[in-house]
Amino acid sequence: MSVDISVVILSYDRVHLLERTLRGCVVQGGDWGGFEIIVVDNHPDQLARGLVERLTVETGVAMTYLADPRRNISIVRNKGIAAAQGRYVAFIDDDEEPQTGWLAALTACLDRTGADAAFGPKLPEFEGGRAPDWDPEGWRYTLDFQMLADEQIHMFGRLRKRGKGLGSGNAAFRVATCLEGSEPFSVAFGDANGEDTQLLFRLAMAGRRFVWCPDAVVREFIETSRARPDYMITRMKRGSQHYAVCRIDTSDNKPLTTAKVALLGLAQTTVHAGLYVVTGEFLDRKHRYDHRIGMAKGLGKLTWRAPIGFIAETSA
Repeated sequence: MSVDISVVILSYDRVHLLERTLRGCVVQGGDWGGFEIIVVDNHPDQLARGLVERLTVETGVAMTYLADPRRNISIVRNKGIAAAQGRYVAFIDDDEEPQTGWLAALTACLDRTGADAAFGPKLPEFEGGRAPDWDPEGWRYTLDFQMLADEQIHMFGRLRKRGKGLGSGNAAFRVATCLEGSEPFSVAFGDANGEDTQLLFRLAMAGRRFVWCPDAVVREFIETSRARPDYMITRMKRGSQHYAVCRIDTSDNKPLTTAKVALLGLAQTTVHAGLYVVTGEFLDRKHRYDHRIGMAKGLGKLTWRAPIGFIAETSA
């Protein structure tokens, strides 16, 4: 069977969630085309091997299992891409479950538009069944640009909308125009330092076209450890560091861009610090976090030279 799209899933220590991801992937077949599933295990003990072998036998869907113990996400992404046979490569995280028609929607979107990459919504599913009190709508954990099908995502929207940035989770790329060479994801950015952000900026600067695919939905399982506000503050600061370092790295005028990023970070920190006081958020430290998160984003742009690494996700 020819392969239209290759699904690459990276796994480290969330094997307890990976089975949910894989079961959602194996049922994506239909008359729209062919696909393959590639799992790249980044844990030195190869925690995912047994699961992949068991599900291959149980479901009858062949899965390619690869492993690399080096703790660098770009290395394992590139290993999955090198093994892929499809015209397109789709990435989904090991805590996400694809919904019905996910792969068909991504494939059809890229075929229909001729775009270089397509992105879909990520909706949260909280452990315990409901969003945390401090974010009752789960907005901080939702990525949905709410754009029309096939609508272009413009570079100089900075690949962001309402503070939400695109990444490689729930995204599909055209191999020929986006993932060429031995190192499509820069290994220098693979230590939890924004390798997917750097790739997207690089592709956008090269004139690649990105589109929105609202029918390609995944549900991200949010464990209790990640539903805490301190986790979100750290995550937003790290994401802002990624934005800063990638903007500077892909800029033609690095000193000027560095200055602009610093000024933006300073303004963001100052404004949110003032609003933190003026709005009385400091009086309701249990339920209100908007301006603390805003300050974290500003500080991230000022501290990109000291990047935050992988965030511990131990159970609460």
